[in-house]
Amino acid sequence: MSTVWIVVCVFLTVIAGLAGLAIPFRTVRGRNLWFLLSVCVNSLLLAVLIWQRPAGTLTLLQLTKEFALALRIDGLSCVFCGLLAFLWPLATLYAFEYMEHEHGQQRFFALYTVSYGVCVGIAASANLITLYFFYELLTLATIPLVAHEMDRRAVFAGRKYMIYSFAGATVALVGILLLYRYGGGALEFVYGGHLAPYSPDRGLLLLGWFFTFLGFGVKAAVCPLHGWLPTAGVAPTPVTALLHAVAVVKAGVFASIRSTFFAFGPAFLSGSWAQNAAMVLTVCTILFGSSMALREQHIKRRLAYSTVSNLSYILFGMTMLTVPGLTAALCHMLFHGIMKITLFFCAGTVICKTGREYVDQLEGFGRRMPVTFAAFTIGSMGLTGIPLLPGFLSKLYLLAAAFRLDSIPALAGAVALVISAVLTGAYLITVVLRAFFPEKDCPAAALTGVRDPGWRMKLPYFILCAAMILLGSFSGPLIASLGEIAAGVF
Repeated sequence: MSTVWIVVCVFLTVIAGLAGLAIPFRTVRGRNLWFLLSVCVNSLLLAVLIWQRPAGTLTLLQLTKEFALALRIDGLSCVFCGLLAFLWPLATLYAFEYMEHEHGQQRFFALYTVSYGVCVGIAASANLITLYFFYELLTLATIPLVAHEMDRRAVFAGRKYMIYSFAGATVALVGILLLYRYGGGALEFVYGGHLAPYSPDRGLLLLGWFFTFLGFGVKAAVCPLHGWLPTAGVAPTPVTALLHAVAVVKAGVFASIRSTFFAFGPAFLSGSWAQNAAMVLTVCTILFGSSMALREQHIKRRLAYSTVSNLSYILFGMTMLTVPGLTAALCHMLFHGIMKITLFFCAGTVICKTGREYVDQLEGFGRRMPVTFAAFTIGSMGLTGIPLLPGFLSKLYLLAAAFRLDSIPALAGAVALVISAVLTGAYLITVVLRAFFPEKDCPAAALTGVRDPGWRMKLPYFILCAAMILLGSFSGPLIASLGEIAAGVF
């Protein structure tokens, strides 16, 4: 397969989204069909691209002799692209029903579609300059989505997201420039990185990696750089679902993995102060996010703090700098995306259809919204780590990798994972119990108008729940492939 198809997968939805801003659609159905077809076609092309991965690098633009915008698909690209290809069409279909009474729908879906292509650009970047370029574009494309309502809270959330994102990207750029200056100009992605364990200027290069970790860690919501994420919950749920499960936060995680394993290199970083400091930050974030989620009563903000915690599960696996650690990290990256987007879809449905936003308002809802809360139950059990669901496997692999490393930060991380699993059950399963087994008899008036949504919201539930059950029981081949990617074989 030609590398030209990478360009098609990156720019098809970008062009379709921008065109969707200008096309005077005569009907809502025609507009929705345009955006859904664009997204579905791109997902099919991505599936083919993953299946028949082209060899080689395609240079889009030679900026200078040293810097170029270039694209390439490798094993790690396939992981992120596969997650995007699976979840974006489901999120778009869900959004049609969610947004049907909202203003600015054409602008919303146009930018929603553009963001898809930009995320593919991040996944397919062949070097740090290209990654940085698309990383910044993603911020620009998603700021209007966060601020979509354009009221005081939405504008504040959009500004906060913008400031955090641009500041983080600037810090990451400092790290990239330190690598370029003291690492021999090596910005191309190569498995294992470019630096020898005892490279000259080791101190500055370790500082450079730590800057990239913190900079990309803003989008990955590493504490104390997480503040934008709960605030962004004011955005429409289709946006927060992708922000917290797929696009923005996973772009931060993906960029961290790229810079760690494919630029600086695990051999160079292993045993350093930078590795230990980053690992400690992830352990603290795991506990902080879970604790805050348990305290939070607003359903979307509770899920947002849960995302803060679970993203650091992935980064914790990455900072082990081992093949088992990276395998577990990639495993949780995929599984968390599917589980968390399900939970956000369910929470968004409740808010959209009933106007209830707080946990204590959900007494008895499971009886009137059985499909929605059945999906929420499966997602909650999966994220908690109940066996036969995917969250159990990814957490098990993370624990196993941590015990293999046999270092104090890694063992502390293992303890944090166990504590976080208990807290996850407390802040999610309690919602399920309220919904299906209310503590008191709910007056009929409190459940007036509470019912399951239409098929455009329910179909994604069924597909996502089926995926969780299948992955929980038959994910052996997938995890084996992730192990090959983590080892640089695939």
